[in-house]
Amino acid sequence: MKKVVKWYISGFYKKPKGLKKPYNPIIGETYRCMWLHQQTNSKTFYIAEQVSHHPPVSAFYVSNRKDGFCLSGSILAKSKFYGNSLSAILDGEARLNFLNRGEDYVMNMPYAHCKGILYGTMTLELGGQITIACEKTGYSAQLEFKLKPFLGSSDCVNQICGKIKLGKEVLATLEGHWDSEIFINDKKTGTVETFWNPTTELRQSRLTRCTVPPEEQGESESERLWQHVTRAVNNKDQTEATNEKFFLEEAQRKSARERKAKCEEWNPALFEQDPVTGEWHYRYADTRPWDPLNDLIQFEKDGCIQTKVRHRTPMVTVPKRKHKSDKPKKPESGCSSPEPDRQDSSGSERHKSKHNSRLRKKGADLSELQSAIETIKKTQEDINRNISVLRSRAAGRVESASFLQQRDYVIIIFLILLQVLINYVFK
Repeated sequence: MKKVVKWYISGFYKKPKGLKKPYNPIIGETYRCMWLHQQTNSKTFYIAEQVSHHPPVSAFYVSNRKDGFCLSGSILAKSKFYGNSLSAILDGEARLNFLNRGEDYVMNMPYAHCKGILYGTMTLELGGQITIACEKTGYSAQLEFKLKPFLGSSDCVNQICGKIKLGKEVLATLEGHWDSEIFINDKKTGTVETFWNPTTELRQSRLTRCTVPPEEQGESESERLWQHVTRAVNNKDQTEATNEKFFLEEAQRKSARERKAKCEEWNPALFEQDPVTGEWHYRYADTRPWDPLNDLIQFEKDGCIQTKVRHRTPMVTVPKRKHKSDKPKKPESGCSSPEPDRQDSSGSERHKSKHNSRLRKKGADLSELQSAIETIKKTQEDINRNISVLRSRAAGRVESASFLQQRDYVIIIFLILLQVLINYVFK
């Protein structure tokens, strides 16, 4: 839990350089990128899609099977206006899954609070109560991003505090600034030490984000979709940027009107919604632990994250008989998605004759088995008749106050055991 909390806090020190209005996501807009890990020779893939416009919902999925984690969730963007300040609320949860441990850590996100919209200095802060919980282990963490008080000093900016718990027991407390140094106090030992500090050396070791070149992106990918608006903003041409933005939004409205006229609903390309929980799930999610003996490399193509393996997954549901080829097949490497087996249609006459002889032999075996079953059925009927006769005789002897001989009991028990054995074999 301490490592998860440290990872969670580590992403907030990188603040935007200035306060700018972001682009409004268009329904169906996608974004993908990747980070390379030199130490483990692995890749972390990020996939996101705007799955809804009213309300505006963004779904995302992060995967690195080799390092043993994936992260998924969705965010509903809301805003509240207070006159001179504005809060951008990120309503939703993220689920961090450790594949090798089978642990899920569920967490929410703080909101961004902007002050000084009409007068004063425009500043950006983070606020809100955060909960990180793992149901399997029972550990949880509670964090609070504090806003600067009205009469507070500069030291009250970007403050954070929290505690790590096991059940109801508090194990440690956290205190500091989320954009600089944070300290942890161990309740058992009473020691206080630095928990997180984004030093200059750490900032320089930050992984580089790799993106797809705009010319290789699809029409709905963010950089290509907004390229004309971005170019106009960089050229400080406000009129051109507004016109290009209006063109994109009008095309979105037109598509929405056409879908409404045809009574069609928008279906996202990369995510699907759970009808019961309402959560959004990545269509191509693979949460299996990494198999170093079979898994070779994880890669992404057109928004689909896949794994290249040494051996294809066998088709268990629909087994097919393969004919042996005259030439030995070369070992192949494929993706983890199962593929149907393909039989060779250019078999020789020798293969056909062997196949026909096998069929004739199976037919003879089936006929012999059928005749044996018929014989057993007749024997079973005879036994049932004998048992009924013996039962009637036994009933008559009881009425006349006489008893069966010991030999009759032995015969009855033998026949009953034989009946049970026959029923068990041919059940």
